Amino acid sequence: MLAVLRNHPKAVDRGLTVLIGLSTVVAADAPEGFEWWVVSLVALASLLVRHRNPAITFTVGTVVSLLHLAMGNDLRPVDLVALIGLFSVAAWGSRRLSLALLAAGLLAAAAWSFHASEANSRAHVPLPPPRIIVIDPMAPPIDDDESQVQDWGGFAGVGLSLSVAWLAGMNTRQRRIRLSVLEQRAADLERERDTQAALAVAAERGRISRELHDVVAHALSVVVLQAQGAQAELERRPERTREALDAIVGTGRTALSEIRRLLGALGQDAPDWEPRPGAERLPRLVADLRSAGTPVDFRVEGEPRPLSSTVDLAAYRIVQEALTNVLKHAGPDASVTIVVRYEPEALEIEVTDDGIAAEAPSGTGHGLEGMRERVNVLGGTFDAGPLPERGFAVRATLPS
Repeated sequence: MLAVLRNHPKAVDRGLTVLIGLSTVVAADAPEGFEWWVVSLVALASLLVRHRNPAITFTVGTVVSLLHLAMGNDLRPVDLVALIGLFSVAAWGSRRLSLALLAAGLLAAAAWSFHASEANSRAHVPLPPPRIIVIDPMAPPIDDDESQVQDWGGFAGVGLSLSVAWLAGMNTRQRRIRLSVLEQRAADLERERDTQAALAVAAERGRISRELHDVVAHALSVVVLQAQGAQAELERRPERTREALDAIVGTGRTALSEIRRLLGALGQDAPDWEPRPGAERLPRLVADLRSAGTPVDFRVEGEPRPLSSTVDLAAYRIVQEALTNVLKHAGPDASVTIVVRYEPEALEIEVTDDGIAAEAPSGTGHGLEGMRERVNVLGGTFDAGPLPERGFAVRATLPS
């Protein structure tokens, strides 16, 4: 209901004008003259511009009330227009203007109250000595109140009414400001929620792109090495060629299965369900590399224990990417040592090779930066670089 009233101020002003007009007609006495009704209509008309220019409503209402006082009329509903105008200025207009109008209203009330008290005191002069007066019974009665100047409660009553109207308007202003602040805060929170959701989607897509890079790069590296071995043994030992082709088929199927799973996370495919790779699948990863002809020494130190899903997946991807770099950069005669060490509060991973790479692999791929980002997100440490004499080392520590 309040929202409807706020959204249709013109309808509110029209309804208020009609309500006060009808109340004035009901409360008016028969002796009210033509001039009184004219100025009253002017006051009612000023209510129609209350929301656009409430200062006009207050000014016209004040002047009309003073004219009604000068005519000697009692207080009527139409005389409340000045209070409604002052309330509207305090609620929607300028704060300084509302204070100025309040001061002007109080000054006018004080001036009229002083004028009324002076006029009424002069009207009560001492009576002359008693005389015998013949009263005509047909003459109209003498009304002593006709000589009294109306003041509607004096300065105290009018001043209190103006102050209450101003305070009510200021309270409405403060509530409107608080409501505006709350609405703005809600809009900001909604925008922040949308931004966080967009950032989460972007982060998830970035994670999936790194996953795809790790899967495709490792699978293609193994497939290329297996194909080269099969080509070399095709004439001399065909049975080794069959083993290499079987390894290629297995690596390709595994890579396709993981790609389908990752694309399913993007909503681009309906993947077959398969658990996410983790540390328990490292022996299988090592076996694939050995079948490609690269010697691998895989050791697990400490007591293996269940890991969180994020740490488990990060461990697998770090080893996978490190082995991919070995296949790409270490040369055909390189051997690899993988150490997975379970510490009380961390999981340490170390992948070293004795290949020919003397510097960190260069390029624009995800590679080492992807591994470093994975570790940093989990709050761990990462280090990668060439060994003093020969080979390359990748070391990562993941909190667990």
